[in-house]
Amino acid sequence: MLKRLFILTTILLLGVPVWAQNAPEPINAALADLSTRANRNVTLAQVDKWNYQQSVYPSPALGCPQPGVAYADVITSGFQFIITYAGTIYDYRVSDDQSIVILCGTALAPVAAPPCPPPDDTAFLTPRLTKGVQARVVVGDLPNVIRDQPGSSSQLLGQIPPGDSFIVLDGPRCTLLDKIVWWQINYNNLIGWTGEGKDSTYWVEPVDLQSTPTPTFTIEAPVAVTVANAGSMTQLYATNAANPLTITTFDERTLVVGGADGSLMLLDYRTNTEKTKVAAHSGAVTSLVSGVNPSTSVSYIASGGADGIIKIWQVELHTTTLKLLVQISAHTGAVTNLEFDAQCNLLASGGEDKSVRLWRVLDGESLSVLNGHVAAINDLSFHATALLSQDTSGKVMIWGIPSNATSG
Repeated sequence: MLKRLFILTTILLLGVPVWAQNAPEPINAALADLSTRANRNVTLAQVDKWNYQQSVYPSPALGCPQPGVAYADVITSGFQFIITYAGTIYDYRVSDDQSIVILCGTALAPVAAPPCPPPDDTAFLTPRLTKGVQARVVVGDLPNVIRDQPGSSSQLLGQIPPGDSFIVLDGPRCTLLDKIVWWQINYNNLIGWTGEGKDSTYWVEPVDLQSTPTPTFTIEAPVAVTVANAGSMTQLYATNAANPLTITTFDERTLVVGGADGSLMLLDYRTNTEKTKVAAHSGAVTSLVSGVNPSTSVSYIASGGADGIIKIWQVELHTTTLKLLVQISAHTGAVTNLEFDAQCNLLASGGEDKSVRLWRVLDGESLSVLNGHVAAINDLSFHATALLSQDTSGKVMIWGIPSNATSG
């Protein structure tokens, strides 16, 4: 339950869009239940924030099974409503016909963080980091610890060795007792809080990404790999782990390169020519996939970031430019895997939040949320009648449409 409440709070902090009009009819069932709990009539105009997501669930539990209740394996369409009212976040699940109403969980609404550092306290170091930048532990210094919350007494999650880099996700947060500025960071997919320094000594420092040279690819005349020449394969390119890249192929001569600085680049590796480069994400690009719709010949690239955002791009082949089609607030942690189906109509995504999600490519509509994994998703694969997913614990799940299922 605590983790569920944390996810709710994170959803709001990530800025999920709020619709102020055209509320779906089932939200009235959620408001009626909320009115009963609040002992007063609560209307949509009286809530602080609200948003929703429509999904198809594998059972009438609507993705939120209740203790001691048995559910039939009946596919059920419904809504998830996140409603903020009187300082509390309510997670409601309501079926399309409003016959099922489940309060899945509640959490205190986040409040604005106080100024950090406090303007009248000179004991704090002046922050040098900002959200979305890459930073590293000062070379020659001691390892920097990662904790689950800001504060020297919080639970220890791990360490960052000197010289190793990480991405800053959120902050700053100041703890008055130890006089330390803390930042939420992602270090090799370990997310936690690390201190910037103390007593005039900085423990971490920003990395100047502008001074990082563009990767150099040395292929001048690419040769197709065959059984006959496979024994002659040798290293063509290597990258420094301090500036991690996410790379996938687009066609026989073009690479798609996602950078730790959030950039997305199309690179002609035969001539080492940068075709196009855009600022795609506020943090590191953590997943990439490309595909072509065989019916329309339209080419797509999907990129996922450490911020949980997915962006779907259409590639203009004649000008080799990227046109942003859709931006999706997809996961509560980093997007760890992306995969198009064979027609490029569907996009599957996996995240650190252990969920697998399906999206319509043209408009980014959420089609399904698949739960059941116990760790971050590290592999997705579409097949003719199934979607395969695997997480970092080794658990493999196969998803498909039951033979007796009907479509609306």
